[in-house]
Order: sequence, then C-alpha cells, then structure tokens
Amino acid sequence: MQQRDQAGAGRIALFDNIKGLLIILVVVGHVAHPVHNENPAISCLFDVIYLFHMPLFVFVSGLFAKHAKNERGGVNPNRIISFALLAALFQLALLLINEVDVTLESFLQFTSAPWYLLAMAYWYAAAPLLARLGWRRGMVLALALSYASGFVDLSDGLLAISRALAFLPWFAAGLYCPVESVVALKESRSRAVRATLAVAVVVSAAVVLARVLDAHAYDWFFQMVYGDNPYRALPLDLLGKTVSDVLALVLSAAVLRLVPSRPTRLATLGRRTLGIYVGHRLVRAWLTFRTPLYEQPVLLDPLWGTLMILALSAAVTVVCAAPVLTDALNRILRHRWLPEAGRERG
Repeated sequence: MQQRDQAGAGRIALFDNIKGLLIILVVVGHVAHPVHNENPAISCLFDVIYLFHMPLFVFVSGLFAKHAKNERGGVNPNRIISFALLAALFQLALLLINEVDVTLESFLQFTSAPWYLLAMAYWYAAAPLLARLGWRRGMVLALALSYASGFVDLSDGLLAISRALAFLPWFAAGLYCPVESVVALKESRSRAVRATLAVAVVVSAAVVLARVLDAHAYDWFFQMVYGDNPYRALPLDLLGKTVSDVLALVLSAAVLRLVPSRPTRLATLGRRTLGIYVGHRLVRAWLTFRTPLYEQPVLLDPLWGTLMILALSAAVTVVCAAPVLTDALNRILRHRWLPEAGRERG
C-alpha cells in the first residue's frame, strides 16, 4: 500500500519524492546553464534533464490542482491571484539582480524561471473550462493549442504565453488523471503494467545512451523541448515536437517506476519545491551577475567542472530548502485575497 508521509498530513510520499527529484533537476539545469554549451559533460546532463523534467513537473502540478477548489467546486481565484503576484515579484527580483532596466517591456518578457508561476495562474484559470469539457474534448483542445502555439513567434517570453500553451496538455493530463490511478499504476502487480514500466526504463536508458555517444543526437528536435521556440522548419519541427512529447512521456514513466513510494529525503525537498524554485534562481542570478564564478575556466572541465556544478547545485538546494523561505511564499500562495471566493479544501 502507498505510504503517506507523516511529516505532512495526508501527503502521499510517492509524489513528494517525484517532486523532490524534479526540483533537484531544475536546480542542476539552471546552475549548469551558463556553462552547458562549453562543458561537454554538463551539456549531456543538461539535455537529458530538459527532455522530461518540466513536462513531468507540470503534470504533477495539474494532478493536485483539482484539490484547490472553492466551496462551489470551481477553482479558487485566490490561487490565480497568488500565482500571478508571485510571478510578478519573482520577475522583478530577477531583473534587479540581473541589473536590467525595469521597463514595461522587460517586465513582460518572462524568458526565465518566473514563467512557470505565471503559467500556473493561466492553467488554474483554465481548469474550470477543462473540467466542463471532459477529458476527451479537453485534451484535444489542450493539444491543439499546444501545437498551434509554435506557429506564432513568442520567443521573447511575452507574458509566458508560448510556454503556458506549449505545456498545457501536461497540466490538463494531470487535472484529468485521478491521483489514485497513478498510485495504482506504480503499485500494480499486473505483469503487463510492470513490463510496460520496465520497457520505459530500458528505452529511457537507450535515449540517454544515444546522447552520451553522440553530442548531436537530439539536435533535430531539441529546440522544441523549451516550449517557447516557434516552428522554423515545417514539417520537421512538428515531428520534433511530437518526438519531444513522446520522449517526455517515456522518461516520466521510467521515473514513476524508479522513484520509491516510501518517505525519503527527497520527500522533504518535495514539500519545499516553491521555496527552492524561487530561491535557487535568484542565487544563480546573483552568482552570474555579481560574482566571477562562471568566468572560471575550471568549470569547463568535463570532470572537475561537472563535479563543481553538481556540488554547487546541492549546496544551493539545501540552502533554499530552508522552511522559512517556503513558508513565506506559501503564505502568499494561500492568502485569501477575495474572502467571498470561499474557503479552499486542500
């Protein structure tokens, strides 16, 4: 039976473990970003991480969005307001640390980590419509919008519209998928289910190995994994987007198979993802623009540079996992801006 984490009432350890793993990958990806083109080992790790970490993160976000409803069964607008406010504050803080002139144009260009919080506001706002449509029509609409988004060049990050649309199917899939179904899939004794998950692990290993052996293995489709690049070569980019989505699904299934169901240290990080997500990106910005760290040649060394990036990622994760940071951000997230909207259930 799926174990619940006693440190968090009613929390399922499996999902906290998954979120814990994903937030580590988010930190590694962002800490590695300034040197990922010059360090071949970091480049390989970066590419593998970006194949699946955000689609799975968005799916898990959708999975639990259904528990943030008001008394009438609709999504509480307080969450929408809170996510939008957090995104705005996050964006402003990054601009200031990066020493970018704060103008209306720069403020509206969500090209970095704050995009996810703004997208969450959009996805929560869309949840009632998706619920009314039902999963068949809702997924068709989400996929249509996701694929259509590539026909418009919004790579400047304008209000995170492109990424919000690109990753919408993953949020919708989580919204429609019962939590119990994912747990049942993980714990299934069915030979067919277990074999399918095992195949996902093998295929994922092959996909990773292909990138290890050939630095250009992902080149033809990789621009599609970010969600904000328009189509530039049709129909190849449409195929590339499909391939990137399929690979994200396969690697996500492998994660489900490999991540433990029992409470682990990953679960602790999984309960503090908001603080880590916001905090680590601010730290990375400060290290990039206010220190000479990323100018050090040693970071380009495949062995020592990679070890330093991983060690720095671990240190940043630990620091940003301090409960005080997540607690402060959660107070904003759970604030009742509109008391008449009703009390949230979860």
